[in-house]
Amino acid sequence: MGNQMKKRRGRQMKIAVVDDSIEDAQRIVEYLEQFQAEHNQTFQTKVFYASFDFLEEYRGDYDVVFLDIEMPGSNGLEVAHEIRSRDASVGILFVTSMAQYAINGYEVNAIDFMVKPVKYYSFSMKLEKAIRFLKSRNQDILLRNKEEILRLPASDILYIEKERDNLVFHTRQEAFAERGSIKTVKSKLVSLPFAESASGCLINLAYVRKIGKDTVTIEPGIELPLSRRLKRQFSQEYISYMGGGF
Repeated sequence: MGNQMKKRRGRQMKIAVVDDSIEDAQRIVEYLEQFQAEHNQTFQTKVFYASFDFLEEYRGDYDVVFLDIEMPGSNGLEVAHEIRSRDASVGILFVTSMAQYAINGYEVNAIDFMVKPVKYYSFSMKLEKAIRFLKSRNQDILLRNKEEILRLPASDILYIEKERDNLVFHTRQEAFAERGSIKTVKSKLVSLPFAESASGCLINLAYVRKIGKDTVTIEPGIELPLSRRLKRQFSQEYISYMGGGF
């Protein structure tokens, strides 16, 4: 993942549109052009009308992939799993005619999904979310304790919790502890999508799947506390991060 992230830094954003429908693919391309004009950004965009062609060419250098879930001879989730097996950093946005097919997007850490026919407002909100996601993927934080120093991509952190004098940074693979306070780590993550759900618990909003009465469920099925005092603020930050919802 480190080499892929290095290749992406300091260059124009590369976007792939993978959709067998010429009409739907062209709509995404037109929306990308409109977004560029409105936000003074420049993308490199390439369209693939078959998932096989995309996978054959893929070298881990795209930033965002707009992926149709229902294509002849392929299942978008299977294609996404193949993409993810090669590249842990690329942002995947599903485009689908049937929203229920995109629900399992958490399996491949998809950023979000859009339902056809895609409207520009929804598209722009989801693309802005993808850009925020990519910025967090490109930002590392330095953690240290008595035994080691670790450079950790902020996007790998699922949540952070306070345990006595330590902060524990939880990723999918492991947990890393260092002495510190929630206030200090908040200053490190100020521009990233982390929000406090309860005293001593910071959650990466990219992994949130459900906000309940007094818990937050994140990938992969972990329940974390949600205090009454912070529920409204946490929910608002999550809705803002999601671009206002679907």
